[in-house]
This record gives sequence, C-alpha cells and structure tokens, in this order.
Amino acid sequence: MTPNRARFWILLIGALLLPLAGWGARQAIRSNANDVRDWVPAHYTETRDYRWFRQYFGNEDFIVMSWPGCTLGDATLDLLAKRLRERSDLHAQRGEPAPFRRVATGSELVAQMTAEPVSLDRERVIARLKGTIVGPDGQTTCAIVTLNDLAHGQLRPAVDEIRATAESVGLDLNTVHLGGPPIVNAAIDRASSQSLLRLAGFAAVIGLVIAWLCFRKLRLTAAVFIVAAYSALLSLAIVPLCGVPLNAILITMVPLVYVAAMSGAIHLTNYYLDCVRDDLASPIRAAIRHAALPLGLATATTAVGLISLWFSDLVPIRLFGLFSAVGVVVALALQLLLLPALLAVGHGRSAPTDLRADHDLSHLSPAWHRLIRFVVQRHALCSGICLLTLAAGTIGLLRVETSIQVMRLFSTDAPIIASYDWLEEHLGALVPLEVIVRFDQTNQEGMLQRLQLVRKLEDRMKQVAGVGGCLSAATFAPEVPLGRGSLRGFMVNYMMNRRLTQAHPKLVEAGYIVPAEEEELWRISVRVAAGQDLDYGLFQQELRAQVEPTLATAKADGAAGATAIFTGAIPIIYKARRSLLNGLAYGFGTDVLLVVVAVVVLLRHWSNGLLMLLTSVFPMSICFGAMGWLGVVVDIGSVMTPCVALGVTIDDVIHFVLWFRRGIERGLSAPEAVALAYGGCGRPMVQSWGVIGLGLSAFALSSFIPTFRFGALMIGLLTAGLVGNLFFLPALLAGPLGRLIAAHVPRQPPAEVIVAPQLTNIE
Repeated sequence: MTPNRARFWILLIGALLLPLAGWGARQAIRSNANDVRDWVPAHYTETRDYRWFRQYFGNEDFIVMSWPGCTLGDATLDLLAKRLRERSDLHAQRGEPAPFRRVATGSELVAQMTAEPVSLDRERVIARLKGTIVGPDGQTTCAIVTLNDLAHGQLRPAVDEIRATAESVGLDLNTVHLGGPPIVNAAIDRASSQSLLRLAGFAAVIGLVIAWLCFRKLRLTAAVFIVAAYSALLSLAIVPLCGVPLNAILITMVPLVYVAAMSGAIHLTNYYLDCVRDDLASPIRAAIRHAALPLGLATATTAVGLISLWFSDLVPIRLFGLFSAVGVVVALALQLLLLPALLAVGHGRSAPTDLRADHDLSHLSPAWHRLIRFVVQRHALCSGICLLTLAAGTIGLLRVETSIQVMRLFSTDAPIIASYDWLEEHLGALVPLEVIVRFDQTNQEGMLQRLQLVRKLEDRMKQVAGVGGCLSAATFAPEVPLGRGSLRGFMVNYMMNRRLTQAHPKLVEAGYIVPAEEEELWRISVRVAAGQDLDYGLFQQELRAQVEPTLATAKADGAAGATAIFTGAIPIIYKARRSLLNGLAYGFGTDVLLVVVAVVVLLRHWSNGLLMLLTSVFPMSICFGAMGWLGVVVDIGSVMTPCVALGVTIDDVIHFVLWFRRGIERGLSAPEAVALAYGGCGRPMVQSWGVIGLGLSAFALSSFIPTFRFGALMIGLLTAGLVGNLFFLPALLAGPLGRLIAAHVPRQPPAEVIVAPQLTNIE
C-alpha cells in the first residue's frame, strides 16, 4: 500500500470512528455514579456488615426535606407527603420500580406517638425528636423520604421527582433544602461531570493558543490537538462499551490520557520539524523512526505502572489503572498513525531555510545557550540544590495531613453546603451511623426489658462528642420504669409488654425492629453533623467505649445474648476514603517502582533506574512536601494528580536520556551529550509544560473542589517537573551519575563519530 493510500485510509477510519467515540463519551458521562459504599471490596469487614444490614433492614438511604416555615402542623408538608406517596404508587401501578420506600413527616410522627398505643404527651414526643426530625425550636420539622433499592442511574431521577413534587405543591425550589446521603452522591455526580464539561473547552482554548505560539503554524497546532483530544475521547468511550459506569476517580483517566497523548504528539512534531529543517527526503517517516523508541518506552513504562493499580482493593483505583493503561496505548497508536497522516496534509517539499545537523545547536536562542552552560559547568551545585530540595520535600511528605470529610468536596458557596448548614442548624445532624443490637435465642427477656437496654444504650451514645441525635424503637415507645420485686411491679411490666407488643408491628414497619431467624434485631440510628471534621475511626471507637461496657453490664445482670454491630454510612465511607488515600499513595509508589524496573531492564544498567527514580519523584515530593510544610490538607481531589503528571515526567525524561545516549554512542563526552539532549528535546519539554500545564490550570477555576485541586496541582506538578527536567536531570547526567551511565553505553564505529555540539565552553 502506498503512503498516500495508507494516509487516506487512516484519516477515513478516524473520521468514521469519531461519531461512535462521541456517543460512547456521552454515555460515559451520563453513567457517572459516586456511591462510595460500592467501592469497598466484599472481603472487608465493613462491607460484610453493611450487606448484612441491607439484607435485614433493606435500603435505608433517606432524604431530608425542609424549608423556612416548615413547622409541625404545616398543611403544605402534609400535602407534600401525600403527593410523594401518590407518585410512588403510580410507578408501582405502571409496573415500574417505586422510587420511595417510606415517606414520613414530623407532624405525622407526633400524631402517631401521642395516639394509642404509645400515648405520650406532645412535649415528651417533641423532646425525643429534637435534633433529628424536630428542630431545637420545637417547631421546625421536615419530610423524610426513604428510597427503595434503586438501579444504577435512577438516583438522580428520584431526586428530580422529589423536587418536582415540591414545586407542584407551591414550594419555591430556591428555598427548599435537601440533605442525606443520596443528595450528596447526586451532587458529586452532577458537579464532577459539569466541571469537566464546562472547563474542558476553556482548557482546550488555552492550550490551543499556547500551542500556536509554540509552533506558529495552524496545521501543526491542529494536528497535535486533534490527536490529544481524540485519544481522550476514545479512552472515555471505551468505558461504557465495557459496561462500566464512570466515577469521580475513573473520570481522571481522561486528562491523564490527554496529557500523555499531548506530550508525545509535541515530541513527535518537533522530531518532524527537525527532519524538515534537515531537508530529509521523507521527514515524516524519519520523525517516526526517531520517535518510535522513546514514545514506545514512555508508553510501555507508564502502562506497566498503571496496570499495577489493578491489584488495589478499591474498585475505582483498579478501573482507573486498567482504563488508563488502555488509554495511553490508544494514544500511542494515534501518535504513530493519525498524527503522521495529519502532518502529511498540506506538507510540501519547500527549500530548507534553517539546515542543521542533529548536533548543531544554532537553532537555540542565546538564553538556551546560557542555561546549558550554567547547568553543565555547575552541575554539582544544581544537583546539590535539587537533592536538598528533594530531601526537604520528602520530610514534608511525612507531615501531610489527609481528610476524608465528604463536604470538603464542595466549595463553601456551593448550594449543597448552604442546604446542609441550614438543615443542621434548624433540624439536626444528617450523617447516619447504624448500631444494631442483636438479641439471640439465648436472650429470654421480654420486649420491655429489651427496650430498656436499647434506651440506655441510646442515652450513653448521646454523651459522645459529635453525636447530634439518635432514633430507635425507644424513641417511639412509652417511657415506663421497669418494675421489680413486687406484685405491682409485675403487673406494670405485664401491661407495658402488652402495649409494646401492640406497637411492635409499627416499629417493624418503621424499620427499627426486625425479627430474624433465631434472633431479633433492634436498630439505633445515630446522627453525626456533616460539617464536623471528625476522625470517624476515633469516633466509632468512642461509641464502642459506651456501648460495649453497657452490654457487658446487662449481661452480668442476666441479659445474655445481646451484642452490637456498627455499620451504615460512616464506617463504610470512612473505610473507602481512607483506603482510597492510602491506596493511591501506594499505587503511585508501585507505579514509580515498576517504571524504574522497566527502565533498568530496557537500558540494561541500574544507574538508569536511579536516574529515573530521582527525577520521577522530584515533582511529587516538592508539591506535596510543600503542602505538608504549609499545613494544607490533602483530600480526594489531590491524590490523583501525581499519577497524571508522572506520565509527562516519564515522557520527557526518556526523550532526554535517549538523546544523551545517542550523543555518547557517537563519541561525545557526558557534558557534550547533555548539550545535545538539550538541543533535541529542551524546547519540546517547555512546550509540553505550556500547552498541558497552563491548559489544565483552567480546571482551577472550578467550584468543585476535586476539580479545582486537580487544576492547581497539575500546574504545580508540571512546573516542578519542568524545573527538574531542565536543571536536575541534566545536572545528574553531566556529573558522576551521567559518566556511570555513559560507561555502559556502547559506542558506534569511529566512522560514525560526530563532532561536538557547537556550543563554546560547555565543560
């Protein structure tokens, strides 16, 4: 097949695949779902306990809904509850899954608890519901909508249906406040998707402008951006084709692939420009021949490192590693196939205007010459400063503080923050933790004795700092002292057991008691404020310190067979997010380690691995070490950036090292080979920083904190990486480490030896 015919088929196939890639990317964005409870693997204790809880109590995801003026006895509140139930019944009548499992209001609960068989006075009822369903003022209340087990993709429609119902009863949606785990998940889904789509265009425009300033040719600029954008689009389209939903971690794969494709495309385009200046007969083929090895090495090492993330316990990290590895391979294919075809469009054989040999540095500006002389002549000083900075950054890493607070994902002016602040101020805490008291068959006590124990546990847990309120069967049952030691006490206990037995079906229906095989389960739902930056691990330990001694005392008093299980949103989200932070730190470490091993194997000496290790960890140590020294908290929005920036660093380092080795092979000294490497890839490294770093910095304008942190840290990491590649890397190569590497590089025959780069006083 002739080159022109091959080029035609490549461009045609690319054009035909574009609509499919666009459709796949759209489907991926629509599938975005971020329930972290699905991220933790099945073998974790927290996962097993939560699945056990769901088996008996069903889905207990709730949405709290209130507004200014929503008080006990509010007719609008009663109408809202009625309409929500009607809408849920309508779905069932159509044969569709009903979105709502239960709908309850504060007014209804007060009415039920003041009626038979509970028969509490109104003031006592309100006192019990304060901090959860009734506000501190004793009047503000809410509607609580418990969702059914919704299939993937049905969460946002259910939330939209609640909003539509509120609007249908005359409520102003701007004043209606929604809270609860589903609302947080829906907000994360929406914010992560919108921030990517809204700012991606702006980032592309910035990158295009900088690319044009670098190349000064629209054809080259367009070709580089088409390859990078197409690579990102195809990598995103692969996700739904594999039946995998997107999430806030996996979506970071898109900029990673974009960055890797852009970096490689810029290097290949510069090889092409070099070949054009050298007036080679086929500059595109020559550029591919020069670039294939460094591009292949960079892609292979990056992909191997990413694949290592498959061994993580957390599903999002595993998927991120797998699809990112596939994405960088797709990007390499497009760099070697689509980019040459695009470069050939409009390519003409004009007379060269700036002929030079590959050892000629005359194309570099005086500033580049000064930089090369400075680094080569003062390589010990540059290496020493960079190593000291690396050491300081590494110490700073040990001081880094992490946070797993969900509300840190949103800016302080986000609507969900305002809603949560209002709800927790006027009602109470919203983050649930479930304590399940299990009474097995060895426990022969009646319902009244079990109720008394649950009430005592509830009272003890309310003493723990951070607990905003509790709901249990004891909340909705009469408060009667346990009679003992007399006929009258026996009669009181008997009558109360009868009343509680009558109330038992309602408590089962409300989800606070579940009769199981050979045991009975009593649920205490603890509420914690979302705005508190609690250490949930320590918080759970403090709860256990209240619950377990109480159970031990009850057992000593004859209440055998009572144990407690802690589950729900807090333990599993804590485990997921903590594992995510630890897993990604571990993943970055294994990524770097595998890259180092791959480089040692491919270049056949350990000195190359040491060079790769120092230069790869330099950007991450500097940026995250500075965050540690400054006390900046590292959260979920920060931990993905090192993996993304690592691809650019590896790409630039491999290109520089191969240029260095090329000079050594042709008889140059280590300092002369460093100068040659500067001439071969110095400008592409700066261009990559400008196009990628400044382009992605547009994401720092996002109000979604993970996207903001991603943009801010990307420019920081890429800047640190550029400094390392322009100063640290060449200084190491010009010094003892470079001479050690050079000693193990085979030389070409004398006939192939070239003259030194035309730069005076480089040694």
